[in-house]
Amino acid sequence: MDWQLLKKTLSKNVTEIANSVLTPEEIKITSCDVPELLQATRSKEYSCETVTIAFLRRAALAQKLEVLLEAGAVPYARTTQPQTIMHLETSTNIYGVTTNPWNTDLTCGGSSGGESALIACRGSILGMGGDIRGSIRCPAANTGIYGFKPTLGRIEKLGSRAAVSGQEGIIPTQGPMASSRSGISLFMEIYLSYEPWIKDDYLVPIPWRPVTLLPRLKITIMWSDDIVTPHPPVTRALKKNWKPEGHDECWEITQALYYEDGGKHVEKLIADGGEEMLSLTKWLIKDNKNEKYRTVEEIWDLKGRRNAYRLKYNDLWLSTEKKDDHPVDAILCPAGPGAAPPHGNAKYWNYTSRWNLLEYPGVVFPVTFVDQELGLKDESYVPRNKQDRFNWELYEKERYVEAPVGLQIVTRRFEDEKCLAVLEVVERAMGRQ
Repeated sequence: MDWQLLKKTLSKNVTEIANSVLTPEEIKITSCDVPELLQATRSKEYSCETVTIAFLRRAALAQKLEVLLEAGAVPYARTTQPQTIMHLETSTNIYGVTTNPWNTDLTCGGSSGGESALIACRGSILGMGGDIRGSIRCPAANTGIYGFKPTLGRIEKLGSRAAVSGQEGIIPTQGPMASSRSGISLFMEIYLSYEPWIKDDYLVPIPWRPVTLLPRLKITIMWSDDIVTPHPPVTRALKKNWKPEGHDECWEITQALYYEDGGKHVEKLIADGGEEMLSLTKWLIKDNKNEKYRTVEEIWDLKGRRNAYRLKYNDLWLSTEKKDDHPVDAILCPAGPGAAPPHGNAKYWNYTSRWNLLEYPGVVFPVTFVDQELGLKDESYVPRNKQDRFNWELYEKERYVEAPVGLQIVTRRFEDEKCLAVLEVVERAMGRQ
């Protein structure tokens, strides 16, 4: 087909392009969820070859716009990540900018943005991402898919690479991204059934456990972190107030721990590769007051503050049981201060990164889309600070046409199974299966 001719006729929403390129059978196959596709191959409705070809064709179409092998996974595509793997967008000097399939003027998120864009285009229905500040959950929310960041130590990192190895102030986690909640749950159940902690003794030896929730859940909803106020399309989904505590301190500690050397190692990697430092990398390393070279004693102090913050937040969580002897089961909160921002503007991560510092599991799920008839901007709103002003001025609903809006469910450490079980209850309450 004439790709250049087709490209000229496309709208900014390219999610439906497959309907004019793929065969009806290929569209049907790539529209299946993970359990459905597994059953279809087991029953011989589709051969493995037919399924692979269908997804290869759809993955190629999207491109134009580990234990896993033992479990039967078939890797067929490697998606792109941003420079330094530390942006909440996806752009490199090699592949350029990866856009959002729902609106190409917007970012797909990062750092696992290539994966989110591929899944949103149904070029895949299940993939892996990495998350140190929101790099699974942010792109999932931006593109209207599901993304799960497990508790540290549940999924192995063998075979993965990082720009800075040995940095353990905040440790990244791996996790699944999928087109459905059932795909996320199935991945975790099958993966842990292979007891990966035997080969990687870094992992905790905890299988995927069945969870029985109380008949009446206690879910608190956080409107804002009291630093950057979410845009109207996000806040209209939130009902009950969770008063955040110390999130400004958390933001400062988190930023400082990402680059304990002030980013010198990353700067050298970029220079040695003969690359230009991209704007978001420069903003992160050069223009960030919390990024500076620190002595060993200063790093110890930061980690001491991190540990104290974790204890304080745990006390805050447990304090919610005072009235009824039932602490909060989960927090429902934004996955970001807005829908997917225009390219080059993803500069606030605290709605996801705080849970990395706390090592709490979190799952993002799609809720709605920006509605051009709703979500009017409150012109009387006075921003709290410079970051809030930047985010608030970014919001003009006309920029966000057809942009997905996702939310996040968070539970305490090692309550990964509970996190997904709560998600199921929430989605059923929304009328979903």
